[in-house]
Amino acid sequence: MKIQTFVSEILLYVFLTSPGVTFPTDIAPFARPCPQLDQTELTETNAEHSYAECQSPESDKFEVWNVPEKAPKREQDGPKVKPRLKIRDFYECHTGNSDVTGCDSNPDRPSCPDGSRPITRQVLALDGEFIRQFSVCPGDPLPEDIPEESYIDEPRITLEAFRSFPIKGSTVRSTPTTFSLRNGYSHFWASQETQLFDSNLSGAEIKIKAIPIQWNWNYGDGTTRNLSFPGEPMPHHTLRDETPTSHSYGETGTFKVGVTTLYRGEFSVDGGAWQAIPGQAAVASVPIEIDVWRTEKELIAND
Repeated sequence: MKIQTFVSEILLYVFLTSPGVTFPTDIAPFARPCPQLDQTELTETNAEHSYAECQSPESDKFEVWNVPEKAPKREQDGPKVKPRLKIRDFYECHTGNSDVTGCDSNPDRPSCPDGSRPITRQVLALDGEFIRQFSVCPGDPLPEDIPEESYIDEPRITLEAFRSFPIKGSTVRSTPTTFSLRNGYSHFWASQETQLFDSNLSGAEIKIKAIPIQWNWNYGDGTTRNLSFPGEPMPHHTLRDETPTSHSYGETGTFKVGVTTLYRGEFSVDGGAWQAIPGQAAVASVPIEIDVWRTEKELIAND
C-alpha cells in the first residue's frame, strides 16, 4: 500500500510540473521528495512527515537530486609497513674473485639439495646495520618473522634468469689430439673462462658473471670423474705419463669424451658490490672423439 502511495506521488509530480500546467501565485507547487524522510517513511510504521521540511533541490532533473549518499571510506587494515631492510648475498669465500674455485672455510657446511654450495645472506638496515645472517639454497623463502614488505624493492637475478643467459660450455682438449693406446694415459684438459653478460632490469644496469667452479668428466667408456680444476696443457706429455686429469682406456675403440661445467653466478647493480646468485648452471661441452688402439710386440730374428 505504501508503495502505491509513493508511485502516485511521483505521477502527480510529473503531471503538475508538465508544460502548460499553471498554479495561482498563492499556491506552492508540490514539494520535491526528501530522501532522508522518505527512507524514514519506508522503514517505520505509520511514519509521517511534511515535505516542507526538505530543502528545495538546485535542479528539476531527477538524476541530479536523486543521488545516493557516498559510503564513508574504509581505512586500510593495520598500519602500512615502511621498507627498512635490504639483502646482501655473497659466497663465503670468493664473491667478486673469479680466480678462486674452492672454498675451505667450512668443510662441514652441507650442500644444497641440487648439489650446489649454499650462499650466505645478510639482512641489513638501510644504514648498513647488521640484523641477521643465514645460509640460503635455491628456492629458500625469506624468514617468516620478517614481513616481506619490510624489504626495499631491489633488482635481483634469480637462478632461472641466470640459467637463461647464453653460457658457453668449456672446450675439451687432449694430448695426443685424437688417438690413444690401450692402457696408456691420455691427457685431457678443459678451458676455464669467466663469462660476462649485461642486462637492463627495471631500468637498472646489471652485470652478470658466470664463473666456472667444477668440471664433470665423462670419458665415454662408462667412467666419470668430477674435478674442481680444469687441467692444463702439457705439450711434452707422453702416454706413459699419468696426470691429475689423464685417463687410461682398458679397451680399444672410439670413445666420445665430454665435460659438463658448473658455473656459479654473481651480479652487480649500477656498479655496486657483487652479490651471489643461489644455485649453479650446468653447461655441457661439445665432445671430442678418441680412437684407442692396441700395441703388438713382435720378435724379429737376426740372420
